[in-house]
Amino acid sequence: MKAPASIAPTRAPGAGLGDLLGFLLTLLALVIAWKLAVPRSTTPVATLPVAACDLQRETCQLTLGDTTRIDLHILERPISPNQPFTIEAHVADSAVRLVAAEVHGIDVDVGTPPSAFSGAGSDTYRTSLRLPFCTTNRTTWQMTILLTIDGRDLKWPLQFRTETVGLHG
Repeated sequence: MKAPASIAPTRAPGAGLGDLLGFLLTLLALVIAWKLAVPRSTTPVATLPVAACDLQRETCQLTLGDTTRIDLHILERPISPNQPFTIEAHVADSAVRLVAAEVHGIDVDVGTPPSAFSGAGSDTYRTSLRLPFCTTNRTTWQMTILLTIDGRDLKWPLQFRTETVGLHG
């Protein structure tokens, strides 16, 4: 008597290709997940000294080097909580690009999300913000202007104070 032949499952031609494709797609998904999970190194954003001006009363100027100058002012003065206001800036150097403005309270923990600047002429930028309603009569705010000069990111802090009369007893 002859020994029975072992019965091995038969595979269709090309079945190994499906397994290989599944393995490669899984590997690709793992590589993408790893790339997204690993934090990218970012260059630190330099912060300039706080401007020595009062946005509530005057135009603030930033001068860097011989040719870089930014004149920034508020169109609707005085700035008041819960009222929209427009920030306008004129730049004297084509290498300067204003990116966004954001405001946060120094005395209180409130602020605004960043608001992107848009071009309003060849050398003019504008953006609008609205300070949050505040429960104190006087609040000191810091506005931070995010800008890029020749590909280098900078933060320009400016401080101002709001005073609310008549709302607090």
